[in-house]
Order: sequence, then C-alpha cells, then structure tokens
Amino acid sequence: MFGIGTSEILIILVIALLILGPKEIPKIARTLGRGIRELERAKNELKETIEFEAQKADNQDNKSADREDTPDNTDEAAEKEDDPFNVPNTNSRV
Repeated sequence: MFGIGTSEILIILVIALLILGPKEIPKIARTLGRGIRELERAKNELKETIEFEAQKADNQDNKSADREDTPDNTDEAAEKEDDPFNVPNTNSRV
C-alpha cells in the first residue's frame, strides 16, 4: 500500500495515538472512511457519465454514417413540401 510496510504503519499509528489520544482516533478514522467513500462514489459517477457520453457519441456517429449510406431523395422531399395539397395540418384546399 503506497510502498509503506507493516512496521511503518504501526509506527504511524503509535504516533497518532500519542498525539491525538484514544478518543479522537475512532472519530478521525470514521471521517476519513466517509471521505474516501464519497470520493469513490464521485469517481464512479464521473466514470459512468463519461462512458454514457462516449456511448451516446458513438451512437450519433453510427446514425450519421447510416444516413450517409442511404440514397438521398431531397428533390422529391422538396417537391412535396412546396405542394400545398400535401400539408396535413391545414383544412383549406386551394
């Protein structure tokens, strides 16, 4: 763990016990545990967001590639838009 051996961890714990006292160590350990859990949650949420956005971008790229592969009938679509009889939302006929 971070290149720290067992003996070094014990020395750190003994120094913490002497400086902070036996009542404060559990409180600090709980606070550190909560902080680490919160960082882990934030990391996982960020990772999921990045994966979701990457997948969404891939889907959009695939859709645009599919559109390029299909034949283009824009002339026919433009003619239909200009025709007043092909407008479905109007009730009047010219």
